[in-house]
Amino acid sequence: MRPGGSDSLLFGERADGSVVHVSEVHPGLACGCRCPGCKAPLVARKGDRRDHHFGHHGVAEQPACRAGAETALHIFAKECLARRLELVLPSLEHPTTYQGGPIRFDAAALEHRLGDIVPDVVVRKGGRDLLVEFRVTHPCDATKIARIADLGIAAVEIDLSWLPRDLSRVGLAEAILTQAPRKWLHNPRLRGPTPGQLEPPRSSEPGLGRAASLARIYAAACAELRVPRAASLPANRISADGLTRAIGIDVPGLGCFTVPPRDWQAAVLEQALDQALLGTRWVITAAEALRQLRQRGVVRSRFTRLSSVEVEALKMREPSFAPPADAISAWAGALAHLGILVPAGGRERWTLWPDVLQVVRAARRARASA
Repeated sequence: MRPGGSDSLLFGERADGSVVHVSEVHPGLACGCRCPGCKAPLVARKGDRRDHHFGHHGVAEQPACRAGAETALHIFAKECLARRLELVLPSLEHPTTYQGGPIRFDAAALEHRLGDIVPDVVVRKGGRDLLVEFRVTHPCDATKIARIADLGIAAVEIDLSWLPRDLSRVGLAEAILTQAPRKWLHNPRLRGPTPGQLEPPRSSEPGLGRAASLARIYAAACAELRVPRAASLPANRISADGLTRAIGIDVPGLGCFTVPPRDWQAAVLEQALDQALLGTRWVITAAEALRQLRQRGVVRSRFTRLSSVEVEALKMREPSFAPPADAISAWAGALAHLGILVPAGGRERWTLWPDVLQVVRAARRARASA
């Protein structure tokens, strides 16, 4: 394990038991936090050489204890759901067909005992309860699932074990609520959807039934991203490199991402520049850039799994829509017109102009010597 790696401790525990991201506290012991796992005092390490993270006080470079990272993620997931009251549910093929999708809840209770079990979260919508379990290390066992079935309440399990522990707070929240793998642990037999149920009605037209719902989600996401926010670290670095014109380019597909175009475009370009300046011939492709952005947790996964019919139906309702891979391609094409990228042979492949690399290299040397 190493600071900034998959087991870095990005959340500390306050005295009241709530968790806080390292970006939200003062550096050093002034953070006033303890390890969620071993309860040892934490120091917030917020220097310039490494990604910000918490460390155990008194040990210069001891990595976060594994229990701390896992416990913090578990607490954060429960608090995130209780605060946002929204969740993407998985599809269900039996005993009824339900395509899955986002649900907005009315209320939530954390670790509320129900009979012999204590679910992580109980959310309620229209008089119906849903149990939500978060898997960080071990999945729910057969005994607990049987007890859930005895209660006759629907339950889902969300698998967080695969999540990189160095995602941003926004990236973690998006993964927890919408992107992380999820499955039904139990779902009572449904006799037909009615208003207020957790399951929306099924459309008789494959691909078209979700278009209205997806269009509303997409429009809301676009509106959210138009609210001014501080630039990301990659965006600031790209601007310092003298390439401000290369980011923040408006392309179709705005709502497919959880951050503005400036930030996801900067993340892709920074990776390409870093590799190229190390002597690697880095080729940008839409597929690789999309993979990189999904790892960062800045892509709304619901828009990466659309059928061609759904894409066309969504475009009819939202002309500004484009799948995230198409958005990346459109941005790369714009950079080619600006003389920043050049086609690298083959379709949808680009590399950096040598003159651009010289400008960036000079800018970084100047900053290093300042």
